[in-house]
Amino acid sequence: MKYKILLFDADNTILDFDKAEEQALKFAFDKNKLYYDDNVLKCYRRNNIKQWQLYESGAIKDKSEVLISRFENTFRELNLSVDCKPTADLYESNLHNGCFVISNAEEVLQKLQAFNCKLYIVTNGVLSIQNSRMKGSGMDKYFIKRFVSEKIGIPKPSKAYFDYCFANIEDFEKSKTLIIGDSLTSDIQGGINSGIDTCWYNPKRLKNYSGITPTYEIDNLEQVLKIVL
Repeated sequence: MKYKILLFDADNTILDFDKAEEQALKFAFDKNKLYYDDNVLKCYRRNNIKQWQLYESGAIKDKSEVLISRFENTFRELNLSVDCKPTADLYESNLHNGCFVISNAEEVLQKLQAFNCKLYIVTNGVLSIQNSRMKGSGMDKYFIKRFVSEKIGIPKPSKAYFDYCFANIEDFEKSKTLIIGDSLTSDIQGGINSGIDTCWYNPKRLKNYSGITPTYEIDNLEQVLKIVL
């Protein structure tokens, strides 16, 4: 077995965050009687990704700033001259219910567990939301621990974040560790920063223009089995 310790990102790797996000955003806009369509979703996603990237890079220090600034910027672009906080709050509240699982994720986790792989979650998500979604989806039972940046106080891709994770994994070996995630800037760069092998989960087969080179690239989680076993 090439890898024994597997670090999985949560959102859009194990849990379908895109689906949860769309459901929660539509709910929040509808409840606040705000017009909602695909353009609203695209605008929000663009601003959301930008703010999280600023957080990952250290340009934004406080995660709570991300959670409100993404809505402030979205409302500004959409010319909505109302307070965005009620919508942001409803979105966060409803996101707890987004327990959708990525295709094949559970089957893959079951097989990895059967081979005695040690599975961990590494995520920058909001602590309460991640805990709720992992439990609600039933995916929590496959993981020994969940390393959530909000609790640790340092986000991926920081080396310090991974140093904390490594220090809290029993019998940790770098050479036997692999991180699997959908984000080049967070998961893959974080793995590179910390000196472990990386696997970019890229189901949409996006072009990689980042300059960040993963050890492996897959478009289906089942391919993890061939890499690990």
